[in-house]
Amino acid sequence: MIEFVILAILLQQNPVQQNIKSTVIVPAGTVIPLKLTNRATTKNAKPGDGIYGKTAFPIAVNNTVIIPEGSDVHGNLAAVRRSGRVKGRAELTLSFQTLVLPNGTTVQIYSSLRSAGGAGERKGEATVQSAGTKGRDAATFGGAIAAGAIIGAIGGRDPLDRALGSVVGALGGAIFGTGSVLLTRGNELALEPGTTIEIVLDRDLQF
Repeated sequence: MIEFVILAILLQQNPVQQNIKSTVIVPAGTVIPLKLTNRATTKNAKPGDGIYGKTAFPIAVNNTVIIPEGSDVHGNLAAVRRSGRVKGRAELTLSFQTLVLPNGTTVQIYSSLRSAGGAGERKGEATVQSAGTKGRDAATFGGAIAAGAIIGAIGGRDPLDRALGSVVGALGGAIFGTGSVLLTRGNELALEPGTTIEIVLDRDLQF
C-alpha cells in the first residue's frame, strides 16, 4: 500500500509529458493570390519549364495565419501553345505543385486556376489564354481595302476610269490584307514577374 502512495506522489511531481501536435487544415476551396517571380511566354517557353510565385496575402484559419505572405509556390508549365496564323490563341497551362513556408515547411498542393489577373483569359481549370485578334485582323483587312481603293482611283482620268480603278484597287487591297492576316501570328502570351494570379485549392492542406 505504501508503495502505491509513493508512486502516486512521484507521478504528481513528475507528470508524464506528452507532445501532442495538433493538425491544422487549410480547406479545399481556399483562394490563394500569388505574385509571379519569373517570366513565362509562349514565344520561347516549353512544357516542363518552371513557374514560380509568392503568396501575395497571408492565409489564416481561425484567426491564425497558417500560410504567411511571401511563402514560395513552385510549379511548371504543363503545356505551351503558340498562337496560330489563321486561328488558335496562345496558351500557357500552369501546374503549381509545392508550397514552401518561410520556416521551411514544405507541402504538396493540388490547385486550379481561378483568375489570371488581366494577363489573359482563364480557360478550363489551369490554362491562361491570350486575347483574340479579331479587331486587329479586321483593321488590317479594312485598311488594305481602303488604301487599294484610293490608289486605284487616283490613276483614273475620268469618273468611269476612277470608279473602275477604285474597284480593282480595292480587290488588290483585299488580297493583300488577307495575305497579311494569314502570314501574321496572333498575340503571344507573356506572364511577367509581378503578375497577380489566383489559385484555388482542390484538396485540403494539412500542417
